[in-house]
Amino acid sequence: MYKQFTHVKSSTSSANILFFSRASSVNDCRTLEKSPHSALLRSRRETMNSHEPNSMLRCTPKHKLLIVIMVICVSGWALFCFLQGATGWFDYSDPMFETEWSGQCGRNVTGETAVPVRDSEAFLMSAFLDERVAAGTLRVIGVAHRTSLQRLYCHVCTGTKVFTSPTQVLLHSDHFGFPYTTADFLCQVPKKAGQALAVSITTQRLPDPADSFLQIHDTARPASMAPLPRQFSVCISTLFGNYSNILQFVQSMEMYRILGAEKVFVYKTDCSPLLQKFLDHYSSQGLLEVVAWDVGRHLRMSNSYKPSLGPGDLHYHGQIAALNDCIYRNMASSTYVVLLDMDEVIVPRMHHSWVDMMAFLSLHHLDVASFTFENSVFRYDVSGDGGRFDIWPTVPGVNILRHVHREPLRPYVFNACKLVLNPRAVVWTSVHNTLWQHGATLRVPSSVARLHHYRSPDDILVQRSQLVRDTTLWKYSSPLIRNVNHTLSQVLRPSGA
Repeated sequence: MYKQFTHVKSSTSSANILFFSRASSVNDCRTLEKSPHSALLRSRRETMNSHEPNSMLRCTPKHKLLIVIMVICVSGWALFCFLQGATGWFDYSDPMFETEWSGQCGRNVTGETAVPVRDSEAFLMSAFLDERVAAGTLRVIGVAHRTSLQRLYCHVCTGTKVFTSPTQVLLHSDHFGFPYTTADFLCQVPKKAGQALAVSITTQRLPDPADSFLQIHDTARPASMAPLPRQFSVCISTLFGNYSNILQFVQSMEMYRILGAEKVFVYKTDCSPLLQKFLDHYSSQGLLEVVAWDVGRHLRMSNSYKPSLGPGDLHYHGQIAALNDCIYRNMASSTYVVLLDMDEVIVPRMHHSWVDMMAFLSLHHLDVASFTFENSVFRYDVSGDGGRFDIWPTVPGVNILRHVHREPLRPYVFNACKLVLNPRAVVWTSVHNTLWQHGATLRVPSSVARLHHYRSPDDILVQRSQLVRDTTLWKYSSPLIRNVNHTLSQVLRPSGA
């Protein structure tokens, strides 16, 4: 066996001592110990160790075991502290009890999106029966203050009876430093309750018939395992700031339709009167569902992703809460959910539709719960069509067919992604990635598809000469132009025509 030696000079003697490293064989060590010089070597070794600065770094098996135990204890304590910081007060010793009401409980089902919890810094958006982990679990999606959690109670309505139990509050980790964050309020529905119809959450242990109740939606897939009603649903969050980018909105909607989307969900805070006409048009066709996103009535919404750029109570108009709400809305009805902004389109390169693209990806990646597509910025300020697609000069907004120059991807830095995911495998999502899912994540190569993001320059250091010309979108130009022309003629035609 190859022997490696370490040459050490003793501090108490001018003699040199050779020590075998761990590469030396056991037999060689035993031979050395039996040699006539073994006593001298042991004496010199003890003398050197007593003066060697690094001698304390040598650990016996007992010391190593103690170190492992200390690491486990510290890690466990850190995990405990994290969970305490992310979880509200849930007292299992407080038993569930039942209340009989003379009238129909839950009659005050609210039509509001954001329902404030009285005497609390929490707001509720939607309620879903989610039994993927445990039977009888009711998940209410909302937002809550990160440092002002109180004891809350769930009041689950099943006709003339109300079942009350303590609420577990789970705060999502992606809050970006804002005071409020997306939260899950978990309740339990007992087996004997029957069908849960509505729920209210209060700081009071006793239910109040005057409280606002949320309708409960079931996320369970039908037992027949029949095909889901839709293959692709798109979640757009959020329209705000009197949104008026008409042409790009119509082009995006028609691209989603061409690529295979059967339903688009838009969370609207406000928009221009003209855009509202297009929202009404697509809603009447059944392609669009508009969710009135009124969180801003209760909280100060930020216009940015971090407080230093846009002060407020909640990240970017409550975008993360809206995305989570949209996933649960589609859990029982859509094979895939696509999370996008209104200025983004996932454009296949190897295939012509999302249907073919996802069939290809799923065939090779059966265990994947979420597919991420890296962001490519196509600049507004550069036109590359030579006027070929300057077709709608009088329609306000950006014409995405004209902008075919993208910034090169930056290596070794974070590039934002958007997602196509299986909603039944996802518990929590953020904007660019999921936070809690059952399954793997696949970063889709740009050779398969690319996320087209039409916007102002992102990397101002990139000169125009460094932009990459990419005309992939033009393969959809014929159906896109036809669909856009049809929609514009339907919505903008003179009244009475």
